Amino acid sequence: MNNRKFYTLIAMLFGIFLLGFAQTTQAQTAGTMKISLFFPKDNAEGVVELVKVERTVKKTSAVADTALRELLKGVNADEKKLGLMSTYEVKDIVTGREECSPDKAKPLADYFIGIKIKKGTAIVNFRPEAGCYLDTAITAADFVMKPIEATLKQFPSIKGVDYAINGKVITEWDA
Repeated sequence: MNNRKFYTLIAMLFGIFLLGFAQTTQAQTAGTMKISLFFPKDNAEGVVELVKVERTVKKTSAVADTALRELLKGVNADEKKLGLMSTYEVKDIVTGREECSPDKAKPLADYFIGIKIKKGTAIVNFRPEAGCYLDTAITAADFVMKPIEATLKQFPSIKGVDYAINGKVITEWDA
């Protein structure tokens, strides 16, 4: 009879251990969420064809801001293998302006201030140096802006996207 009590006690302790382990695992995954990002597929024609990818990020209520920050990190190794590209690194800048030279410029993510949503429009705010990416030849700008716009417009509260420099919305670009 002692052996039976012993084995019952062991079984109960093992059950408690498993229950605790399952709850810990659930708590870890409950703190994450999936987001969709849109990256251009690399093609020789220069046409922007966007492909949706999913990433897992820490759960947040600032989903649009988080998605944009994740997009600005660029493609990962697996996404590169799929032929996807990002244009948010210094090597991707297409302009002859001195302030945009590789020794002076930084990745676009370094110039990102934040995002505000006002009356259905996402206002994406950058520092002035972001002009090296945003104020460039129209085809290059498309590769920068279209992924941002597609990533943000997936959210029902966002119908349009404007770009701002230090909080001032830009309505016309020089390029």
